Amino acid sequence: MRIRLWASIAVVLATAPAGAAESPALQQPAVAIGQPNVVFPNPPLFITPARLGFYVGIEVPYDIVFAYDNFYLYYGNSWYRSPSYKGPWTVVHYDALPPIIRKQRIESIRQYRDLEFRTYRRNPNNYRGRQFRPDRR
Repeated sequence: MRIRLWASIAVVLATAPAGAAESPALQQPAVAIGQPNVVFPNPPLFITPARLGFYVGIEVPYDIVFAYDNFYLYYGNSWYRSPSYKGPWTVVHYDALPPIIRKQRIESIRQYRDLEFRTYRRNPNNYRGRQFRPDRR
């Protein structure tokens, strides 16, 4: 009886169409374990793409944003929050992210960040968008 059950499950899994799994847009990020291993030797510079409405870190190898007096880091398919860009980082469930961040997919955040960074990079001294660099703490 058990063999038949396991065989049936295996057949169902093996014959499921490739698109039968949940759409990536609907999947929730995995829950992370432990602290992300990120280091910022200097405070990152943040700019605000108009289409996002919150600050995004530029010239850093991480996806970090600033909103509502907290830093949010997307790392290893999970979101983290900290009052400082240096951490300590606490896992944030997707539903607990600020709505302004939650309504954007990470791919969109990266796209708007990169577009705004190109504008900034052309002439940083005359950049008209909002920007800030946090204090070293």
